[in-house]
Amino acid sequence: MKNLPRSQAIEIINEFLEEDVSEIFNEQAKNAGEHGDPSFVVTNSKGESVEVFIDWNEEEDILSYSVNEDFKSE
Repeated sequence: MKNLPRSQAIEIINEFLEEDVSEIFNEQAKNAGEHGDPSFVVTNSKGESVEVFIDWNEEEDILSYSVNEDFKSE
């Protein structure tokens, strides 16, 4: 799933991981942004993970997110 706004990316990840991981998402996104990382991993309390890519539209100065569904691990 590509080019999602932050709120929709969080909603989808919460569904995938069957847990509210909003705080983890926000912490990992902030950390990735501070270090210039193009992606980060969100992990729930069961150890299941989803990889998230940060996409930046430089012209419009808009951040969007892509969720790598195939990365989900258990």
